Amino acid sequence: MIEKIYIPTLHRVDNQIAYNALPDKLKEKVVFVVQAWERDQYKYPTEYLVLPDYITPDHPRAIAHTRKCIYEAGRDKQYVMLDDDITFKRRNAKYWAGESTMEKSARIATEEDVLEMFELFDSWLEEDGVTFCGPGFSENPPGNKSYTTNSSMSSAYWIDGRDFSHVLDEFPLTDVKVAEDVVFILSLLTRGYSNRVSVEFCMLNTSVNKKMDSVVWDDQTKESVLRDHKTIEKLFPDLFTIRYEEDGSRVGGGFRDFGKSKIHWSKAYKQSQSNTLEIHLDE
Repeated sequence: MIEKIYIPTLHRVDNQIAYNALPDKLKEKVVFVVQAWERDQYKYPTEYLVLPDYITPDHPRAIAHTRKCIYEAGRDKQYVMLDDDITFKRRNAKYWAGESTMEKSARIATEEDVLEMFELFDSWLEEDGVTFCGPGFSENPPGNKSYTTNSSMSSAYWIDGRDFSHVLDEFPLTDVKVAEDVVFILSLLTRGYSNRVSVEFCMLNTSVNKKMDSVVWDDQTKESVLRDHKTIEKLFPDLFTIRYEEDGSRVGGGFRDFGKSKIHWSKAYKQSQSNTLEIHLDE
């Protein structure tokens, strides 16, 4: 059962999109994760995780260090980590169940939808073989199943920290600023910790999609993004590949239009199973 809902936030004291969309019974579990200098500005009736003083807006990898603090706080529990600016949505079940459940293809999630989503993800974490799960991307077209396995995630995670507590310190969680979540996911998948991503319940991240200003991402450049992507490519060869045009320039698109990369999520998990088998055979 989910014990805490961690929401890292910065410069959005009066603009809490994710928190405001939660039903009251879930707001009781919220822990705002805030930088020390900003703590006194927050008046929400919740718990607070105050970050170490060295994590400031000027820190080059503040979000990576912030999330590392959350993972460490969640070592012994099942918990949720939500970006502060996400909007939950629910898709029409006609795509995989063959029967329409709403007038349109999707809608903004109601409080009842959010409660149902939490119950579903809670149940997934109780299953053997599911260490982390969450909603998919609303931009992605729906498939013919209500969920996918070992695939891309971002911005909203349901995590069983107990599963990987003993190897958490091995993860290179603060090596990059951009795509630090990719490093976290690939660190889990390559060690055999599987995920499940909902197609029915999905989310929209307004700052990543440039629909909202972001103090974390607005100062990024193509050069800084490429530098971090090259670091990830070295950490996970054959699993993370930067895509280039024939003239050597990056293929357009990707995160905030800084360039596309190819990430082999399923291969990462399969690779972990092959490694496990080889070790077993050697023994």
